[in-house]
Formats: sequence, structure tokens, C-alpha cells
Amino acid sequence: MKVRKLGKSGIAISPLVMGCWSAGGDYFGSVEDRDSIACIRTYLEHGINTFDTAEIYGSGRAEEVLGRALEGTDREKSVIISKVWPAHYEAKAMEEACDATLKRLGMDYLDVYFLHYPPAGGMTVGQAVENMNALKEKGKIRSIGVSNFTLDMLKEACQYGQIDVVQPCYNLLWRYIDRDLLPWCADEGIGVIPYSTLAQGLLTGSFRAGMEITGGRRRAALFQPGIYEKCLTVAEYLARIGEKYGKNAAQICINWLVKNEGITAPIVGGANPAHALENIAALDFELSAEDYDSIDEVSRNFCSQMPEYLLFFDTRTKEDFKEERGK
Repeated sequence: MKVRKLGKSGIAISPLVMGCWSAGGDYFGSVEDRDSIACIRTYLEHGINTFDTAEIYGSGRAEEVLGRALEGTDREKSVIISKVWPAHYEAKAMEEACDATLKRLGMDYLDVYFLHYPPAGGMTVGQAVENMNALKEKGKIRSIGVSNFTLDMLKEACQYGQIDVVQPCYNLLWRYIDRDLLPWCADEGIGVIPYSTLAQGLLTGSFRAGMEITGGRRRAALFQPGIYEKCLTVAEYLARIGEKYGKNAAQICINWLVKNEGITAPIVGGANPAHALENIAALDFELSAEDYDSIDEVSRNFCSQMPEYLLFFDTRTKEDFKEERGK
């Protein structure tokens, strides 16, 4: 499995990153620990050595499951990523949160530690990064990442420490970072590990027009009437491309992201070994340049019609947010 360099950190990661959000069991529905563990081990056995988790996933459960899955393996051969929640950005709270994460994982250091969201409640970006620097100096983390940051926030963070990687939302239905953050990261040598590769399942081809959408807050911006139906046309196009390669829409989507030069490695999920094997199979073929470009064009045409949403998990647009702030 060909590895990829993560920014300037010196860390090498696999071309896919397994996201352990579902292992927390509190967002995507109940998932048995034994299935999550088997899924993680399947990825590892097939050369995927990079795993992304967070203290907030299942209130620590995902970290515990990942630790159990990797127990007895060579720690040096895995790259472990976790994230600290904004409520823990103060220096003492951050170190305690990091220590708790390490205890749940059964490890003595993290390869990457992310600020999960921008600071709030009076905490500044600079203070949060400086507190991360302290953990790095103590050897508890090897590198620093920021998630869900705008370009301006990222530039500010870089004034206070070395930021090696960002984790934005990015997929064929959500490409706002093409405008600024992605090219800036390429110029500055900062890695990009995007989440929601399959747009909450919209790009798998499993959704249909008229289908009842469940999940409440779990199904945000792209599932709104009028937008949802347009999303399906992109998924249908991916499925047609997939027929040429004997692959499904999800595998075409993953392959396109892996081939995207601006992306270091996309995050893919999985709740059992079958999911893992299906995602890994997205790496065993090569999209033609013509098909890659045609997918890019269909995706860009869709995204050009999208409102300027604030966050992937929020139905407010940036204009809505401005109006709220003005009240």
C-alpha cells in the first residue's frame, strides 16, 4: 500500500483513513463492538494503517474500541488520529482530555491531535494552538491538526504553531474549499484529510426520490427538498460510470477523491468487515482521465447551484448566520 506524506510532519499515512465515528454507536445507530473491531482489523490487514477517532464519538467509546482492536499490534506501524472537543481547549482541560484519550486507546502518544471545531466562549485560536504546542513538547502528540476551520482561522492558527493537516468536509456534493482552503494548503504543504466522503450516504446510490428520510438532525443541508433530488442525479451519474469498471457509486466516489491531487487521503467509514473490503476495493482500479474529468464537471455543476451553507451539519446558510448575528 503506497503511503502518503502528511504535511511537514514526517508522518506517512495510508491512501485511505478509516473513520471510527460509527464505533461510538451514538450517531449512526447501534453498532456492536465486535463488528467495529473486526472492521478495524480488516482495514489493518489490507494495509490501511491510519485511523481517525475523537473523544466525542460515543463519549470515548470509539477510542476504547479502536484501542481494543489494535491491542497486540505494532504501535509504530499505525497512525492514530484523535480530536479534542472545544469545551476542553483550556490548557489543563486539554491535557486531561488528551490523557483520557490515550488511556482509552491504551497508548502513550497520538500521531495527530485535532482541534475538532473552532474555539468558542472567549478562547482564541492562538491560545488553543499554544495549548496543543505544550502537549507536543511533552511528547503526547506528534503533530497538530485543525478541523472545520475556515481559511482565515487556519492562517491565524499557523501564526502560533506548525499545523500539519486540516480536516474539512469535502465530497463531490460539497466543494466549498476548492475556492480557497484547498489551494492554500497545497501551496503551504499542509495535508488535507476530508470527512463525509460519501455525503452521509447520498453518494452510495442507495437513496431514491420519494424515500422517507429518517435521522432528524443527522440529515442536514443536502437532504432538504429540492437539493436532495439534485444530489441523486450526481449519485446516478457515478453509478453509470461505475458500470464501466464493475464498481458501485461509492467506490467511484472514493477513487475520485484518492486521485484528487489536493487531497492527502479521504476518510472512509465502516461498521463491519464487508464495509471495509468494499471501500478497500475502491483502490484496485484506475479511473480514466476522461471519466475523472467528467465526474469533476458534473460535481462542479451541482455545487455551483448550492447555497452558501455554513456547515455540513447545519441547514443555515452564511447569509442566515449574518442575519442572526445582526439581530
